[in-house]
Amino acid sequence: MLSASSDDPLQRESPSKQKKPRKLFENAAARALRENDQQRQAAQELRRAELRSKLANSDTFTSQHDHIIINEGKFEHQGLVHVNEDIGRRIKPHQIEGVRFMWNQIVTDENGEQGCLLAHTMGLGKTMQV
Repeated sequence: MLSASSDDPLQRESPSKQKKPRKLFENAAARALRENDQQRQAAQELRRAELRSKLANSDTFTSQHDHIIINEGKFEHQGLVHVNEDIGRRIKPHQIEGVRFMWNQIVTDENGEQGCLLAHTMGLGKTMQV
């Protein structure tokens, strides 16, 4: 059995080869963009919860797959965007999430400066989502 001792040349590090802690500099613009995005997502989530509670109390929609709403985080002055009924019968839950993600990242961004990347394993229906 081998034992490591302090005399082992592989175990010792010379003082000049020890790693020095690096100073990290945070970009103020990147931080502001990240904070604005977090605020935007939180506001969308509140609007989404309000819409879901309104729809739960109304008798407007009979089936979940007949009227899939894409813009759940919409503003009050905006109308609802639905998936086509034929597509709604075939679209899978993860594809609905992907479409909503793209909508929230691109369409609801007031500045229009943000894009998104939709990446997933082959065969999961990215083409249908786009």
